[in-house]
Order: sequence, then C-alpha cells, then structure tokens
Amino acid sequence: MKPKKPHPRKHHERPDLRRMLAPPPQGFYRLPEMELRGGSLLTDGCRRVLDFTPQRICLDMGDTLVTLYGEELRIESFAGKRLILAGRFARVELRSKWEVTQP
Repeated sequence: MKPKKPHPRKHHERPDLRRMLAPPPQGFYRLPEMELRGGSLLTDGCRRVLDFTPQRICLDMGDTLVTLYGEELRIESFAGKRLILAGRFARVELRSKWEVTQP
C-alpha cells in the first residue's frame, strides 16, 4: 500500500476589514431608492413627477431622472418624497439629471 499524501491546504484570503468598514462611496445615499412589490413600485426620494402618461412616467429623483415604461401606469400615492406607482412595468431607465442629451 502506498502511503497517503497529505492534501495541500488551500490558502484562504482574509477579508480586508478596513475596506468592509469604510464609508460607502461619495453620493451613495443620493441614489434613487425603489422597491417592486407585485404590481406596485415604491420609491423614496422622489422630488417631483416630470411627465406622466399610462405608458410612461418620468420622475425627478435628485441627481437622477428615472423613467418607467409599461402599461396602465398610475400614481396611487404621493406624500412627502414617497411615491407609490401601480401598473404593469416593462422597463426602467436611469440617467443623470445633468447629462447632456444629443438631439
């Protein structure tokens, strides 16, 4: 019988605790906050509704413009900076408010 060779130990890299405990990147807390629950979309941080049709809703979310596309879109509630939308959502588009668009 051949003697068994010991299995080489795998070197596991330790997590960098400084990086894990560091503050988030600049602007992290200004990102749009959205949560999809069934047929409803909850947003937090909505400043105003810029455009609204049953197929498209455009929202001012601070530094970001959020455009939602779908069918039968409607506003259920808008209080403070919380907005609840309902309908069948097909697509979400995010872009910087300060981005220059080409004609």
